[in-house]
Amino acid sequence: MIGGTLVVFVPGMPEGEKQDIQDCLLYAEVFANRGGETGGWAWLSHYQYALLNLGLTLTSYIVERPLLISNVHQVRDYQVQIAGTGNTQPLAEHLGAMFDGLSLERDALSYLMNPPDEARSTRYQCVPCEMTHHGEFLIFVCGLQLTCTSPEANPGLSFVQLNAKGGSFLFEPGVYESQRAEVQQVVGEWAATMIKEVEL
Repeated sequence: MIGGTLVVFVPGMPEGEKQDIQDCLLYAEVFANRGGETGGWAWLSHYQYALLNLGLTLTSYIVERPLLISNVHQVRDYQVQIAGTGNTQPLAEHLGAMFDGLSLERDALSYLMNPPDEARSTRYQCVPCEMTHHGEFLIFVCGLQLTCTSPEANPGLSFVQLNAKGGSFLFEPGVYESQRAEVQQVVGEWAATMIKEVEL
């Protein structure tokens, strides 16, 4: 986990680039957390903006395909649809295994069995990363949102919906070089806030 994001590196990623990408993802996490507004997809927008600001290039994106959930098996079989340039599909195939590491099914079942009194949503994020056969470094950001709402006309009825947003980003070490110092400073300052001195 990097912050609140489940991150997986496909075997074969060089350690140097792996560390740089980890720093970029943590930087984006810190930036998004400082963004203030977190409702809806605002947090993910801040997160992706941070990656673009670091010089990463968006090469493909997830096509919104909201799924109305009636049983947890639909969550298990959920697949994202991708549009754009580059061959991101192999990387997206890692998402299925990553979904198992999230609490999607458990939360969906909870919403179905015990609907909350008010509309509620739960956010998840997973990011598989790989170095392609062409030596390119791809970061696939997949944000997921599970929502439970009740129509005003029938408060006793609840709708559970799963949706995904995000996209694939190209990480270029040469472009990132000029950003490394700033990223490491931000990440270092954040790490310092996580450490507390305790007198024994």
